[in-house]
Amino acid sequence: MRRSALLLGPSGPAELTASGDSEDEEVGALGEYVHEPDGSAIRARLLGELARSSGSRMLSRGIAYLTGDEPADSPFLRSFHVLAELPLDERALARELRARGIGALEIKKRGVDIDPARFRKKLGLSGSAAAVLILTRIDGRHRALLAERVR
Repeated sequence: MRRSALLLGPSGPAELTASGDSEDEEVGALGEYVHEPDGSAIRARLLGELARSSGSRMLSRGIAYLTGDEPADSPFLRSFHVLAELPLDERALARELRARGIGALEIKKRGVDIDPARFRKKLGLSGSAAAVLILTRIDGRHRALLAERVR
């Protein structure tokens, strides 16, 4: 059964297609960038196709994040430059964020059972810098990726 995802964005329509369910790409090492697929590609089961067309690899089996060494050039992917890979430990993260002066934090999560709003409050953020915190699983372990949005 043919699969497709359609995205209507500011640059006009974009379509991603495959002849059927797309086999996932191999899981690979964390690259310099993490890519968040658009929900339409995930629902259409086209993650593997999206990974292949963007030169990316799966970050973890069963988790809808891709990774690569360059920012993705696809309307179906949002890229984040990874600044640090950290353990998913509240105290360690709070220290790291404080040291970097991060007061505004966008939290994204997949594969972890955490309420982002509650977690953000526990971190006691202060400072003028902003960042993105991606909470996920890598190699079967819960990890926190401190990142900045690229596109």
